[in-house]
Amino acid sequence: MWTQHEESQQGTVLVMVVLALMVLLGMAALSIDVSRLALAKQELQDVADAAALAGCARLRQGFDIHQAQQAAVEIANANTVLGRPLVLDPAIDVEIGGWDPQAQQIVPWSATFTAVAVKVTARRTTDSPDGPIPMIFGGLFGVEHVDMAALGAASVRSSTSPRDVVEIIVVQDASGSFQEEWADAIDGDWAMIDLMNGVSIAGDSVGFVAFDNDIASTDEGGRGVPGDSLSLEVTELYDDDEENLPPAVNDMYNLASGHSPNGYTNPAVAINWAIDQLLAGGSESRKVIVMVSDGMPYGSTDAITAQRRQATIDAAERAAVAGIRIHTVTLTVEDEGAYGTGGADFEFNESLVCNGGYALRTHDPEQLCDLMLAVGNIEIGHPRLFL
Repeated sequence: MWTQHEESQQGTVLVMVVLALMVLLGMAALSIDVSRLALAKQELQDVADAAALAGCARLRQGFDIHQAQQAAVEIANANTVLGRPLVLDPAIDVEIGGWDPQAQQIVPWSATFTAVAVKVTARRTTDSPDGPIPMIFGGLFGVEHVDMAALGAASVRSSTSPRDVVEIIVVQDASGSFQEEWADAIDGDWAMIDLMNGVSIAGDSVGFVAFDNDIASTDEGGRGVPGDSLSLEVTELYDDDEENLPPAVNDMYNLASGHSPNGYTNPAVAINWAIDQLLAGGSESRKVIVMVSDGMPYGSTDAITAQRRQATIDAAERAAVAGIRIHTVTLTVEDEGAYGTGGADFEFNESLVCNGGYALRTHDPEQLCDLMLAVGNIEIGHPRLFL
């Protein structure tokens, strides 16, 4: 039988437990919002950098402010912040002008400047097109929304300045998970190649290789002979008519367009193939790999998956040592999935980037073309971030 004193103690303990649980739940809720804010900040920075580079690369082809703003807006919209494409207000968020190296700032353009610059403000604020970042549990503490912004800025010498010779190879995912996106990806790959062909200089060249479990080959439904590998050795651009791609490139486009993706995912074999091709071309050029993928290395067993993942990391490290730049373009339609269960792994693809490359991503297959054009512009203009 409980005494009055014992009942009082029991009631006190219950109150303390309830209060402790409330504190713990509050801290857990707060940690979720803090994690989301940290992710949003990094994604805003990624968008700002990518948009500034895209706008800056477009300026190298001629000082057209409207087109540069549009290039920045399109790249921002092709990337996401907390799962939502970011919308820029070009009149407010994209600043364009000359780059003053002494003052280290963007100034109004005049013919005295040999470099142009773009500064992008990626915002999720009360007065931005997308509004502020909503809190999930912040309302419990009186904070329902948070304003956040990131700055990205890049500069590049104007079009009268010579650029490096570029050898670039597209490493394209052709595994079964990419079947629905294949047509958009191939169109994007060849749009970038066509862009480079139109402004090529002596020594510029392109290559292409597709991968599933190995170097991808056409199947019975393809336009090529069954067993043909979907690979194109580095092909010179400059000696061909700017209005037409070299015949070897057109042949590979036809072969790739008719291909039906299948199988598991093994990027390592294609990256190593590309490295071998680029190293065989001599040293007087900028050598670049652009990997387009919707996911990550994946095999029929956990052991094969782990092996392919490590082999891909090793291949990227080999490229880094050889001075080869790697960009990644990731289609993250399934980015909520865990590694090995079908979800895209942007973080893994981002880890492959090296030697000044950039990691771009989108949720929309139709935007792959815009991202590939942005990569082509970056390589042709070779802009550099300065913020």
